[in-house]
Amino acid sequence: MSTKAIVRYRKQGRILRQANQRIIDTLSGDQRRALRLSREGYTPGEIARELALSPEYTLHFMTGLVQRLTHDGLIPSPEWGNVLLWAEQANVI
Repeated sequence: MSTKAIVRYRKQGRILRQANQRIIDTLSGDQRRALRLSREGYTPGEIARELALSPEYTLHFMTGLVQRLTHDGLIPSPEWGNVLLWAEQANVI
């Protein structure tokens, strides 16, 4: 592997770690609890009732998180299962 390739590889890894940490740092307590409940099998409506949040907020959070993780390249495809896998690997839940 050439020196330029090594530098690019390390830079890409650093960018992914920074994006990962930025998303983790911006999650609120309610959002973390929503992730935990989702992992336990709760539906978005049940999560909203459990946390006394509006269903719109819960869906907005879930959609936004999928978009952020997909955009930053932290999950391979925009599916909620990938978000839960990411959250477990990042020790968010």
